[in-house]
Amino acid sequence: MSTGPTPAMKQFYEMKSRYPDCVLFFQMGDFYETFGEDAELVARELDITLTARGRDKNGDRMPLAGVPIHAGDTYVARLIQKGYRVAICDQIEDSKTAKGVVRRDVVRVVTPGTVIDSGMIGSTHSTYLMAATPDRRDGSIGMAFLDISTGDFFVEQCRAANGAVDVYSEIARNRPSECIIPPGFPADIVQRMENADVLVTVFRHDAFDEEKATSLLIEQFSVSSLDGFGCEGMHAGIAAAGACLAYAKETQMTDLAHINRLQTRITTQTMALDAITLRNLEICHNIRKNGDDATLVRVLDETMTPMGGRLLRAWITSPLIDPRAINARLDAVAFFADSPLIRNGARSLLHRCADVERIAGRISYGNAGPRDLRVLNASLAKIPPLAEY
Repeated sequence: MSTGPTPAMKQFYEMKSRYPDCVLFFQMGDFYETFGEDAELVARELDITLTARGRDKNGDRMPLAGVPIHAGDTYVARLIQKGYRVAICDQIEDSKTAKGVVRRDVVRVVTPGTVIDSGMIGSTHSTYLMAATPDRRDGSIGMAFLDISTGDFFVEQCRAANGAVDVYSEIARNRPSECIIPPGFPADIVQRMENADVLVTVFRHDAFDEEKATSLLIEQFSVSSLDGFGCEGMHAGIAAAGACLAYAKETQMTDLAHINRLQTRITTQTMALDAITLRNLEICHNIRKNGDDATLVRVLDETMTPMGGRLLRAWITSPLIDPRAINARLDAVAFFADSPLIRNGARSLLHRCADVERIAGRISYGNAGPRDLRVLNASLAKIPPLAEY
């Protein structure tokens, strides 16, 4: 009698070979099972029972740890918070009608920088996937940041002279969960990223090719060129943006239609707050525990929606320096400060608005539920009365 792997285990090994750097959640009936080293890791990190079943390639008993599918997102979220990548392998045909072993395939890969499920992300903080690549022409570094849960997508490029410092400052400002880089990226910058608790992922080199990146972005935005986005001449920035989008689409295995614009951030338009300044002034995180207690953002944040909270954080970490833009913002503040009835009415309406940006992202991705649609409908109904203010 054969002591080798069963047909289902052969299927597992094939999937695992395609995603060797991920914890593979392998659907078997009503459970996601993990096997081998994955099972040992899951049992250790999630404090669940480790058992054994079936045989591995060598004929030995295979370590096994499983979680119910209905609670799968909770366990995936815990692994993501610990910095792991998880590949979700679902049964893609009905086991009652399958002939032989049930067909399975990986339907998405969840990484710290590509989380979109509402149960896995905080309500007010952006969850950025970052991409960075050097420009071989002048030594500058192009960076792109993408929050796939909202579609927020922007690009910038730092000068060669300030390369490592600027990259670290952008990490401190935007707090990306993951950064993808091409092979051969400067090791000293990688080390600083990892010291900042950013998961660094080496992505294939061709994804950072500027020509391929430009084509992918043009196709995504349905435009004839990128000139209208203000990023002309930012060769490394465009390459980083293309790689960022490619990685997001490949892990989520969908077109991500809600990502439909690209912003260009030019450092001369805002005050440069480096990582040391942000830390010493305790803008977003305090020095003692790296939390947000007693920080400037925590003191000032009286916003009524998660969208407002994210916007306020972006404004505080990138202060304006153009007097006209500053005065326009101050005029808006003065209007609401001097009009308590209007202010309170607007705040009352905003208080009943859900996170429209992230609901739109889940709808585009295809995992929005009935509750998402109900609260989106209720939130959109607040727009006409808000417009009257």
